[in-house]
Amino acid sequence: MSDDSSKSKSSLPARSPALEKLLGKSAAAAPAPAKESEPAKQSSASGGSEAWESERLRGQIRELRDRLGELEGLDRSHARLLDLLEANTEVLVAGDTARLPERVLDVGLELVGGERAAFFRIDKEGALRIDLARPEGAEFSAISRSVVRDALVERRSVVHQGRVAREGLERQSILDLDLETVVATPLLAGERLLGVLYLDGSQAGQFGRNDVPVLEVFSRLAAAAMLRLEELEEARDETRQLQAENEELRGALGERTQFGRILAASPAMLGVIDRLRRMTRYRSTVRVTGETGTGKELIARALHTESPWADQPFVAINCGAIPENLLEAELFGHVKGAFTGAEQSRAGLFEQADGGTLFLDEVGEMPHSLQVKLLRVLEAGELRRVGGQGDIRVDVRVIAATHVDLEERVSRKEFREDLYYRLNVLTVDLPPLRDRPEDVTLLAEHFLGLYAERLGLEAPRFTAAALRRLEAEAWPGNIRQLEKCIERSLALFDGGPRMGEEHLALDAPRPGAHPAADSPADETLKALVIRVEREKIAATLAQCGGRVNRAAERLGISRQYLHRKLKALGLRASRGE
Repeated sequence: MSDDSSKSKSSLPARSPALEKLLGKSAAAAPAPAKESEPAKQSSASGGSEAWESERLRGQIRELRDRLGELEGLDRSHARLLDLLEANTEVLVAGDTARLPERVLDVGLELVGGERAAFFRIDKEGALRIDLARPEGAEFSAISRSVVRDALVERRSVVHQGRVAREGLERQSILDLDLETVVATPLLAGERLLGVLYLDGSQAGQFGRNDVPVLEVFSRLAAAAMLRLEELEEARDETRQLQAENEELRGALGERTQFGRILAASPAMLGVIDRLRRMTRYRSTVRVTGETGTGKELIARALHTESPWADQPFVAINCGAIPENLLEAELFGHVKGAFTGAEQSRAGLFEQADGGTLFLDEVGEMPHSLQVKLLRVLEAGELRRVGGQGDIRVDVRVIAATHVDLEERVSRKEFREDLYYRLNVLTVDLPPLRDRPEDVTLLAEHFLGLYAERLGLEAPRFTAAALRRLEAEAWPGNIRQLEKCIERSLALFDGGPRMGEEHLALDAPRPGAHPAADSPADETLKALVIRVEREKIAATLAQCGGRVNRAAERLGISRQYLHRKLKALGLRASRGE
């Protein structure tokens, strides 16, 4: 029954939509159709999800390809960086400033893959000019120069590439030349701008944005190399100039500075050197006279070093600086126990100088009792130590120096006459520095270089006015006074390549000194007045620290009159107030 009923129900025809409408029910509300539409909805949603996922994966693939391209570009840039480092090493090793810009252009072209290159410099007038171009004779348009100026002003690399390089009316020259890449990179060494490297090319793909840092690294390396080589070339030029000046000085001086360490250019000292040359082959006693500070010990050393026995000892002693009881032991030695403190025997200076030279400075100050013993050594070549019994033979050449008048001392019985004649075999009389102004320049420059080296400074050069001022000085202390003046002036110098007259730390006139006392016999009254005025005004200015007002007040004249005198006498004041 039930089976039949079920069969009958299932065999009924489906109700039409019209029937459903009559019955008051919507076909859309029927359960059967709703169940049939669900798989269609699921299928539609599944298709949209798959399309979205596919698009997402394609985007990731594009990103990965772009990233891979960047990595490949970085790898290529890294290889180029190694190449340029190797190329820059070549440049540095070459050490040739003439070839350096050429090499910089070659390497730059290789990096960019360009056809043209130019090295722009800024000249002394500030104008931009081409120092070198590739290929030779290439001409660069206004656009090229504008790009270079952009790099100069902005102090960074300026790059126009691909479509950007071919756009814009202001880039018409790029269009005309069909350029793919235009690059201008400044050559910076620290803060110093040496120039601009300009490169352009028409081939696409040779240069990318990853290559810009590589090019900038290269430009800085090239700038550093150029700066170092420029400094090297300047040092070479300076060395060549110094060598030329040295050769010129040697040519001007000839043999004048070849005797010992004597520096001379004056006729008076050249005559002395000529006399000394003839004395070197004799072992006779020499007496050197001259004012204090004229260089008597230097003369004695020169006589020794230029003699056949230059490899033997040279011993010096100042006879006026040692008490009488010690001077005898110093000269002749002593035996053990000869006096208190003589714990062992000791050879004197005569024995130490055996075979060589003994220089007795200020021999005129030697006590009368020792003059007899000195005479015995000079005549017999024998001496006896203090407290000793036997005689000791010595072979010593004695050079005696004094600034006093030995003839006058002999007449006053203060110096033995027989010793005087024994010392007066060969004589050398040194002229004072005021009588040989030609030597002042040589000596001043020598002392300036000497003390600059000792102080670890770069030696400045004297101005012409400074040298004239030094030559005009009387130098009562002679060479010793000049030396200490230069040492003092350099110690107070505020630096710079030139030392002027205002930098000279001159000595003030000695109290009680009279300028006319050292006046040459043939000096005119006018010349004497000028010299006295110059010395007085210069000394007063030095005492007042260069202040014109204070110096004028101390001199008892007006400030205006002092200015006129300074101009007339060729003097300068460092300060006006």
